Amino acid sequence: MVRASIQGAAMGIGEVILLFCGGLLAGIINVIVGGAGFMTFPLLMAAGMTEIEANASNFVAVLPANLVGTYLYRKELKSVRKHLGLRLFMSALGGLIGALILTLTGQASFQSAVPWLLLFATTTFALGPRVKAKIESYPQFDRERWVWLQLTLEFCVYIYCGYFGLGMGIILFAIYGIFSQMTLHQGNAVRNITTSLSSLVAIAIFIHSGLIRWLPALIMMSGAVAGGFVAVHIAKRLPAAWVRMAILTWAAGLTGLAFYRYF
Repeated sequence: MVRASIQGAAMGIGEVILLFCGGLLAGIINVIVGGAGFMTFPLLMAAGMTEIEANASNFVAVLPANLVGTYLYRKELKSVRKHLGLRLFMSALGGLIGALILTLTGQASFQSAVPWLLLFATTTFALGPRVKAKIESYPQFDRERWVWLQLTLEFCVYIYCGYFGLGMGIILFAIYGIFSQMTLHQGNAVRNITTSLSSLVAIAIFIHSGLIRWLPALIMMSGAVAGGFVAVHIAKRLPAAWVRMAILTWAAGLTGLAFYRYF
């Protein structure tokens, strides 16, 4: 019933409200700490899409939140200009590579990978602070000596973004926390602009491949835009630890559900 209404010309008011509210919450989450895909991806699947369609449509749904975040954190970008040009190039190239891998391997391969991708994203987010603390406990640790490793890991994440995207921001925050001195808001600035570019490239590939289901994606997108603007007023007031714990709890539940469903 839901599949028919979403994929057809008409949609029930309940489905519209669900998708819009899901996008609204995702927009708030995405601007503050990332991980909005943990909210939007399962909702798009609940709307009757296949995993690969939900993934491609999810890029469209959450893109405005990243664009809004890029604009609203533009002042913070001025303080992290070093390597920014290289990061933008890597994000575009990574998005292209990841999207091509997705379209060439197809639905069956993606479906089998979903639980493991969720587990990877959730585990990285959960362990990031501990890894950072462990590394910083060594007196000889010098972040400047490991810039090449940081940028290499970021490039791998951009490829991952083009393929799946869900949890990309969370993984980037873990990398920033380990290898850089960026504040939460500086990290948000870099994450939003690189994620936006990587997603735009991936969306172009998905449009060409016909994977995007536009009606539910655009409804959720409108909610994400509203949520992005709402988040601006609370992002610098809400304790990041609260948001982080809420995202981790949701991500862990979603990962467990994915393994139960596919194995």
